[in-house]
Amino acid sequence: MRRTTVLGAGALALGALAAAALAARRARLEPMLVKGGSMRPALDPGQRIAVAPLLRPPARGDLVVLRRPRSTGAPPRGSPDPSGDLEVVKRVVGLPGERVRLRAGRLEVDGQVVPEPYLAGPTGGGDLDLELGPAEYLVLGDHRAASTDGRDFGPVGADALVGRVRFAYWPPRRLRRG
Repeated sequence: MRRTTVLGAGALALGALAAAALAARRARLEPMLVKGGSMRPALDPGQRIAVAPLLRPPARGDLVVLRRPRSTGAPPRGSPDPSGDLEVVKRVVGLPGERVRLRAGRLEVDGQVVPEPYLAGPTGGGDLDLELGPAEYLVLGDHRAASTDGRDFGPVGADALVGRVRFAYWPPRRLRRG
């Protein structure tokens, strides 16, 4: 009887350990420090965020981390910087296959105006009108007047997306879910 109890407890402990390992593997949160002001007011410089790998394609409105694309004029446009050492946070506003227009600060997707309650102040210049390819996303900063984003480097490929911002964890007074 005692042997059965020990075996049962061992199996339960092994099962719990396996479940914890699976959960940790799925979570795999990476810490990042926000350095610029292009995502204000959602994220401020000096905030620390937790970034999870993309387990599903990003949705409109998601905050994503991407390898910063090459500057305009460096072919091919929108492909990741080969050095791979600069990662930036931006908001997904256009999804694969959509027609995206940005005129006078107003975002339209497939002819429908998309509300953007997260924007910080005036949106600045940079009109655009483009059709996204099958694996392309348009990403923009929330503080458009201070952001280098898809208006400058064009759409980004799915291969440039590193992960999704899950939450901000520091400083505590600014905690916000991404």
